[in-house]
Amino acid sequence: MQSLKTLTILFRALKSVEQQIREDIRRYGLNTTEFGVLEVLYHKGPLTIQEVKEKVLIAASSMSYVIDTLVKKAYVKRVKHSYDKRSYVLELTPEGQSKMDGIYPMHVASMRKRLDVLGNDEAVLQKLLKQLGTYQKKDL
Repeated sequence: MQSLKTLTILFRALKSVEQQIREDIRRYGLNTTEFGVLEVLYHKGPLTIQEVKEKVLIAASSMSYVIDTLVKKAYVKRVKHSYDKRSYVLELTPEGQSKMDGIYPMHVASMRKRLDVLGNDEAVLQKLLKQLGTYQKKDL
């Protein structure tokens, strides 16, 4: 019978990587949720609050606080939706765009440096993690 050592290793690696990501993002005066919202707007452009929430995967209650914080920091603005006046679209302000233009390449370089320890095995790890992540209970 095989032990669950693989899961222990996977969770420890995840915890370590998450900590490294948090520390890197903290250098830019942001927390991971704030960075996640800025990053999705940076790459996808203006989105409704619901679309951002789905992409960043955070609770609705937390999303309001994060958006308020980013608005106060002048990185994001709320704009009335052009079709549905009851909802808002979030978009980066020029300050938010400038912030992400400055920090995103540094963040990518920092994370890339950490991933480079995998060498040629990175593609194998990606394949294995995708296989594990898409495994369905029905396959048991």
